[in-house]
Amino acid sequence: MKSFFSVLALTLVPVGLALAQTGSASGSTTTASPNRRQELYDQYHGITKKPATTTTATTPPPTSKNNRTDKQQSPNKTEPKPPVVAATPTQSTAAEPVADRTQRVATTSTKADAATGSTSGVRIGIRGGVTYSVFTETVAGTDPAVGFVGGLTFNLGAGHVSFQPEVNYTRYSTKVTSFGFTATEAVDFLEVPLFLKLSTGTYAGSRFFLNIGPYASYAMSASIDGKKISLDGKNNRFGFGAGAGIGGAIKAGPGHVTLEVRGLYPLGDVDSGFNTDSKIIFGQGTLGYIFPLGGR
Repeated sequence: MKSFFSVLALTLVPVGLALAQTGSASGSTTTASPNRRQELYDQYHGITKKPATTTTATTPPPTSKNNRTDKQQSPNKTEPKPPVVAATPTQSTAAEPVADRTQRVATTSTKADAATGSTSGVRIGIRGGVTYSVFTETVAGTDPAVGFVGGLTFNLGAGHVSFQPEVNYTRYSTKVTSFGFTATEAVDFLEVPLFLKLSTGTYAGSRFFLNIGPYASYAMSASIDGKKISLDGKNNRFGFGAGAGIGGAIKAGPGHVTLEVRGLYPLGDVDSGFNTDSKIIFGQGTLGYIFPLGGR
């Protein structure tokens, strides 16, 4: 019997020791399990533990909405304010640099000049057209014919009254019938009108004008049916007279297209002197273009 209890005791003692060790290990695992889960959580969320002093120094104090409002409303704060996005017209003009204001005024002036036309006092143009003589009395055996005219026009002055000298090459033709034969006679002149121009309106738009004044002429050559006739040694080659013309100037680009009907009345020549007995008016119908030189 004693032997039986001895064997039983030897069998139970190791089993009890093993159970005691297992319980102790389980208790330590259970105790350490929450810390391990915390470590895994911190590692998953990227949380790095720092000393308490470092966290306190680097973490800014919480700012409430009321504190921000107090800082904005307090007049003693020196925090910078955001720039003003829009300014009143008075502030914008006052703050605008002098160079920018000058450029803006110049641009406005240029637009105004474009709307009102150039203020240049010098203009140059060309004109060309046909001539046709008008007889104040019937001349037996002589009828007018069509010739031509072309030349340069200059205009000095920017207002309603200006001075307009011209240099034109002109041919006046007539048909002469004699002994049953008809021939076309022509005389070529260099004409220099010195006109006073009276205009309406402004250069920004279309205008009407009146040209009036004296002119001088020089007979350069003559022809019969296209055959030249020399005028060397002939008298009465230098002539003069008075002219007048009416027309219109149509705005086109920087200048104007001009349309004019003009009449020139001879008043004599250098050799014969002044006379008013001429029975002919030299008529001209021309189309031209005149534009400003320089100016704004």
